[in-house]
Amino acid sequence: MSRTAATGWLAAQLPRALAADPVVHGFVTAFEEIADSVRDRIDSVEHQLDVGLASPEMLQFLASWLGLELEPTDPPEYQRELIREVGQLLGWRGTRYGIEGLLAAATGSRVLVDDGGGVYGQRDEIPPPDPTVTVRLDHTGHLTERQVRGILEAELPLGAELRLDVRFPSRDEGGPGQRRNPSAGAGDGAGGAGGR
Repeated sequence: MSRTAATGWLAAQLPRALAADPVVHGFVTAFEEIADSVRDRIDSVEHQLDVGLASPEMLQFLASWLGLELEPTDPPEYQRELIREVGQLLGWRGTRYGIEGLLAAATGSRVLVDDGGGVYGQRDEIPPPDPTVTVRLDHTGHLTERQVRGILEAELPLGAELRLDVRFPSRDEGGPGQRRNPSAGAGDGAGGAGGR
């Protein structure tokens, strides 16, 4: 067999006469390399859909399915945990439980949501409507208060009036509390983790 005979999986299937042709060998080797890269991508699809193994680019894509905007500067483990939590809370979005879980995952803080809603029986006295939703956090984590408000505006029902109470605001917010994490994103408004 000549020196140019192919040894790869695709080139090895060529008839001997074609395998000895350097032009055919070059084409087949190029196709083999392309096919190998496509097969590698196909073989890794299941890993890309696993939040614990997905690449940073795929994390951004998975987050978009859940209506999240991740900051590229956020640590990958933070992004993975946030996607996991939001995925588990998907059916609870817009509810008190869902908002508490989303903000707890995004900030790492204890979160309490108080609203005027409730379930009342036939003979129960129904209080007057109150559109105010009070959200209490110990801190905003590495997010700014503006980013937290953006998350809440996307999650709260239309017409709800937000009252945000942050126990220890960050120095960047003008309060005496915690230091702002230098890895936090520069987005504002609805940007940042959890915003839509």
